Amino acid sequence: MNLRHRKPHDSLYMLLDTMCNAFGGIILLAVLVVLLTSREKIERANTHADSTEMLQRRLAIAQANLQQSLQLSASLHATVNDDRWKTQVSLLTTRQQLEDEIKRLRELAAQNAQEIDANAGSDPTARLKQADAQLAEQEKKKLAAQNSLDAAADAKKRIEVRLASLEKQMEEAKTLSQRELRLPKEHDTDRQAAYVIVIYGKLYFCRNVDMSRNNVDIAWTEKLGAEYAAPVKGRGLDPVKNAAEIRAYFTAQLRNAVFIDFIALEDSFPEMIRAKQLAGECGIPYGWIPWKNGQIAALSFASTGYMPKPQ
Repeated sequence: MNLRHRKPHDSLYMLLDTMCNAFGGIILLAVLVVLLTSREKIERANTHADSTEMLQRRLAIAQANLQQSLQLSASLHATVNDDRWKTQVSLLTTRQQLEDEIKRLRELAAQNAQEIDANAGSDPTARLKQADAQLAEQEKKKLAAQNSLDAAADAKKRIEVRLASLEKQMEEAKTLSQRELRLPKEHDTDRQAAYVIVIYGKLYFCRNVDMSRNNVDIAWTEKLGAEYAAPVKGRGLDPVKNAAEIRAYFTAQLRNAVFIDFIALEDSFPEMIRAKQLAGECGIPYGWIPWKNGQIAALSFASTGYMPKPQ
């Protein structure tokens, strides 16, 4: 065949060849993908089966270890509760303590030996100087402590003196703030007492001007020849509001041979002071008797009046 006269292939033939080659490559890639996918699925299935089997195996091993641990724990509890083992443990503890003590003694002996060797190798004069220096240092500390103690004792004495001075000043201030209270001195008299009960902040005259019994302001009860007075609360005369009436009563009593005797209850002491001022202004003699509120029921007077003894 003459190659010079051969004609080149048609372009259609080349296109078909190219398409066939591309289609074959695609088919080859598809086959490879299918093969790889199926292989991966197989490996996953095998791996899953292997992992499940592995977990079961581990679970069995763990259960076996748990059983062995429980058996060992029970065995240890039984061993601990055994008196023989308790004795051995106690002996081991004692042995350890003795070993520690021996070790400590050995260390102390070694330290003492080192100190002895050091002292033996040093100059006695130097050791004496060192001991003297240590003694001087201790004496200095002792002197400082003694000085501190003396200073504390001096401070304590000064504080005690100051405290005594303050207590004295307090007593003097207390004495100055107090006022001695004494009953008024009454002279010899043959006057009849006209009693005035000072309670509830008011004055209750036991007798009227004509020396008759005051039944308006006081409730009277008789028992065994005595008259018991019970002032009616809310009545009586106020020493401030009824000062004019009280002055009139005192002025009227000047004509009688009487003196005013105030029975002052503890709740009306200021009113009693005001009543005494009114009696002094009127010039009528008076005295007063302190009384407690709890003893108000014991206020009694003789039915025929009371004549005090000369004072």
